[in-house]
Amino acid sequence: MRGDIDQISQVRNLLANRPSSRQAVVQLFNAEDISHHHADVPCTCTLQFLVRSSRLDMFVSMRSNDAYKGLPHDIFAFTMLQEMLARDLGVSIGRYKHVAGSLHLYKTDEQKVDEFLGEAWQDIVEMPPMPAGNPWKAIEALKVAEEQIRNGKEINVEDMGLDGYWADLARLLQVYALTRGRPGRSNLDKVEALAKAMSSDFFRPYIGIRKKLIG
Repeated sequence: MRGDIDQISQVRNLLANRPSSRQAVVQLFNAEDISHHHADVPCTCTLQFLVRSSRLDMFVSMRSNDAYKGLPHDIFAFTMLQEMLARDLGVSIGRYKHVAGSLHLYKTDEQKVDEFLGEAWQDIVEMPPMPAGNPWKAIEALKVAEEQIRNGKEINVEDMGLDGYWADLARLLQVYALTRGRPGRSNLDKVEALAKAMSSDFFRPYIGIRKKLIG
């Protein structure tokens, strides 16, 4: 959203009606962001979407990007958005291009980067593909579940009627909530039950790491 404008819906509707359009742009950085000093200024300038040869391409422009703390998370979030729109529009996922005016790495993070690259996790394991079809109903259900979990309410994912892909994401939110702060060991059984219910093995290493926080 930008003010009262839902930019993602605008992009979706534009490309659905005019697939060849070059105007499907989401703007994040705004002129007011540097008219006065602000502690937090958007790093992302624009997201542009193009449908070419029945594939959805995405081009991201960043003014500044931390190669360790920001880049991996940005690419994950933006390509997931690309996948959502592609599913909604009924096209395949195309190219993703990411441009940063300043791509930097702080010396204090160099050891963490070496450890991250040494894991080689992203090189050998792919996240399950998003189910075909319009994803927005499932996303709205997931947003409701997230709010309930954040507010300490217990939910039964099986009652949500979600595809395994989206149900797994809801379970991950539950795992995180059960293992944050100073969790009691009574939560361990709940986390293990959620791990067994997962439809994909992709997230099991993450759940294993969270379980260690319980002890």
